[in-house]
Amino acid sequence: SRWRTARRRMNGSAIWRTETVSPGPGQPPELAIRAGVEVPGRKLAMTWSLRRNTDKGLPASHTVEIMFKLPSDFPSGGISNVPGMLMKQAEQTRGVPLSGLAVKVTNGFFLIGLSSVDADKERNVQLLKERAWLDIPVVYNNNRRAILALEKGTPGERVFAEAFKVWKQ
Repeated sequence: SRWRTARRRMNGSAIWRTETVSPGPGQPPELAIRAGVEVPGRKLAMTWSLRRNTDKGLPASHTVEIMFKLPSDFPSGGISNVPGMLMKQAEQTRGVPLSGLAVKVTNGFFLIGLSSVDADKERNVQLLKERAWLDIPVVYNNNRRAILALEKGTPGERVFAEAFKVWKQ
């Protein structure tokens, strides 16, 4: 994984896995894709997860949860917004945004509901399955911006393939 700001770039690591999570009380456990990300040069850690949405009250096909762990002296004061997520072929290519709605749940915790409209859902699933990189743009409390670029690599590709097979997508 890479952490890019306008001025500089830092390397990090991402560990991909699947896990079974409980979506909520009285709901059957669901398979989720999870990445644990660390960018030591920024003293930043993040957990990224994707699962199929089973909550009938939420108009989303899948949900992405992004949780940041930042030190109290984090230079930019924290992260105020994650406006969405993009998928791309390679690190330097332009990303294609996934259709959905991103919201800040609490400090450091963001949720992206991917569109449940059939055409959007089909396109989102195709992008998630086929593209090798994820771009997560972030806005800091001081309004500066950065991009967290995650490469699936072989472990990520395997995890995505397994999950989408289980989800029959």
